[in-house]
Amino acid sequence: MNAWIVVCDFDGTISINDVGNELHRLKKPDSFKSLQADYRASKMTLIELQEAMWNNFPMGEFEIKKAAVKWKTLRKGANAFFEYCAEASVPVFIASCGIETYINSVLSEALSPKANSCIEAVEANKAIYEGNTILRLKPPFNTVGCPYPMNKGAWARKMRDEMFPHAKILAIGNGSSDKSFAGCVDLIAATDGLATWCSKEKIPHIAFESFDELLEKNIFQTGEEPS
Repeated sequence: MNAWIVVCDFDGTISINDVGNELHRLKKPDSFKSLQADYRASKMTLIELQEAMWNNFPMGEFEIKKAAVKWKTLRKGANAFFEYCAEASVPVFIASCGIETYINSVLSEALSPKANSCIEAVEANKAIYEGNTILRLKPPFNTVGCPYPMNKGAWARKMRDEMFPHAKILAIGNGSSDKSFAGCVDLIAATDGLATWCSKEKIPHIAFESFDELLEKNIFQTGEEPS
């Protein structure tokens, strides 16, 4: 019986960079600047932003895989944390509003084989390609009324209930779509903007900067209470 599962965001959480943003900035810098400005000004939702970014985007699957590894730097301690999960038989699920193509490329390149072995599934946008173009994205798991491209909290519970029904869920994230973890998981480890939001909204969480801190807290054994 697994006591825990981990459901973890990718862009900005496992990876230092938001790889999707970097790819968009690389190919369409003017579009990237204007769309990000509109998003920050709340002129468009995250769902609308992603549609505008990726519909008819001029990169094919091979090019994306090759380019993505330029931004393969991981958050400090990521390899050690996921290797620990492999040793402790803690299954890991990647929940992302990014694109599956570049996520798998970076994970296979930057994580050790041992660290990769704990990953049960990756749920993210799937790109529909035609030649050297992304025509559109096929969205990941979502629920009616969710304001984000993926309801990560609902998917975390679905994975737990279907595969490890007696396990607790540790969710790890950094950004806006990770807010959907709140109320759906047993423990949130939050960094960057998610940590700020959790503190402001009084959402119980463990703040962290590096995955080393999560290992030092030994949360799978101690069940440390979030602040």
